[in-house]
Amino acid sequence: MTTTPDTLTGHEELLLAPDWLMLHDGPRQDMAVLVRGARFAEVGTLRDLAAAHPGLRPVALPQRLLMPGLIDTHTHLTQSFGKALAFGEPSEIFRRIWVPMEATLDGDAAYLSTKLAALESLRGGFTTVVDAGTRSEAGLHAVASATREVGIRCVLGQICNDAANADGESGVRRILDAAAAFLAQYEHDTLVHPSLAISIPEAATDRMLHDVAMLTREAGRRFQTHVNEHLVAVERSLVARGLRPLEVLHAAGALNDSALLAHCTLLTSREFGLLRDSGAAVAYNPVASAWKGNAVLDAGMLQMLGVPFGLGTDGTRADGLRLMDAAEATQRLTHGLA
Repeated sequence: MTTTPDTLTGHEELLLAPDWLMLHDGPRQDMAVLVRGARFAEVGTLRDLAAAHPGLRPVALPQRLLMPGLIDTHTHLTQSFGKALAFGEPSEIFRRIWVPMEATLDGDAAYLSTKLAALESLRGGFTTVVDAGTRSEAGLHAVASATREVGIRCVLGQICNDAANADGESGVRRILDAAAAFLAQYEHDTLVHPSLAISIPEAATDRMLHDVAMLTREAGRRFQTHVNEHLVAVERSLVARGLRPLEVLHAAGALNDSALLAHCTLLTSREFGLLRDSGAAVAYNPVASAWKGNAVLDAGMLQMLGVPFGLGTDGTRADGLRLMDAAEATQRLTHGLA
């Protein structure tokens, strides 16, 4: 049977037969998995499962490793080359390191940086990474190519900042047209899932925030931005707008169920309510919070309110088990766990 994405959908039961299956003791061949109701129901040898379920035709997955996968809900794939420079930097490291570094990356450098990060992520147990976008003008499609070659699923953000737009309405239309084209270009890609991003709310006008969030909602894609990453970002927003970053999104009509908000530390009671009512999701980045030292997201509160959230590395370290360890430790130190 030829395997396509459609082959794996619309079935109550599937008998998957990959070339390799990752088990607790390592990768094994001649194994199979019975999937029932989108869950692993049985794992065994292909011969045994095929005999036990004669009505199911095995779906061959040639040259594939089937393994449990984690999702890195927030990372920066084109920042691999700057990790050695991160120690001792202030909270807003992006001003001194990330923005100037990424801006100098050509297509080849962006490709190599992404491939390194993607391989590290796969080694660390992640089968999906959510990239918040690159500032390299030549790098976006290089990121897509590198992740596709590695075989890792990537939710890839195209940055739509317009605060520095000097071309008026034509500049706004150029950004929005490029965003729509990007969503369309990767609409049917099996591994690269397009999304739109604005670095931080203050990097875009209210109109752009609104329009980008509407584009992603209509397309069924994600709108990514950084919110309350650290104290200075909150203070700067209060001085400039009289609103906290999450409140800026809400006022602009950009806080909807397509939003994936990275960090969300220092939330007020009102902001917790806005999150709950909006349907937005949150990327909890515990190691990044430890590095910046200002605050830690109250994940327990999000869970109680029913706000969807996941763990993100923020490009710090691509090790899923260590990330979960850090997530627990930071919660226990700052909020406590029952």
